[in-house]
Parts: sequence; structure tokens; C-alpha cells
Amino acid sequence: MSLHDHLVLGALAEARGRPVPVARLTEFLRESGNRMSALLKRLQAAGLIERERRAGDRRTVEVTLTDAGRARFADAERTAHARLRRHLVP
Repeated sequence: MSLHDHLVLGALAEARGRPVPVARLTEFLRESGNRMSALLKRLQAAGLIERERRAGDRRTVEVTLTDAGRARFADAERTAHARLRRHLVP
């Protein structure tokens, strides 16, 4: 999992099931629209996120975390914390 993958999944995990507009994620990561689109397409193909157009405004695409995405993020967090403890804590 790349750092950007981790950050996107983390931002979506913090949203606690609420959809997050792609524009907000793009701004958060300071990425180009093309780069963000490719990143989200890859995460969606892996079954980690879902992308849908907002019902009231079809121009807005929103992203939510799937159960698989939530599990993958939780696993990545556990792994990162274990590595930090192993390498940085005496």
C-alpha cells in the first residue's frame, strides 16, 4: 500500500461511513485530478472504496470506504505501529 493509498483510506475511515467528495480528497493530498482519479480507480478495483455520484448534484463524485477497505486500513495501521515500536522504542 502506498502512502497516498494509506492517507485516502485513513481520511475515509475518519469520515465514519459518511461519503467524502473527491474534490476534498484531492485538496487534502494536494494531488492533480488525474493522479487522484487513477489512485481512486485502483482502490476501487481492489474493492477498498466505492465511488458514486451525489444524488442531488450529479457533478459531485463521493467516495466511501468498504468493509474490505476498513479492514485493510486497520491492518496497515497495526503493521505501522508494530514497526515503529520495534525500531524506535528501546
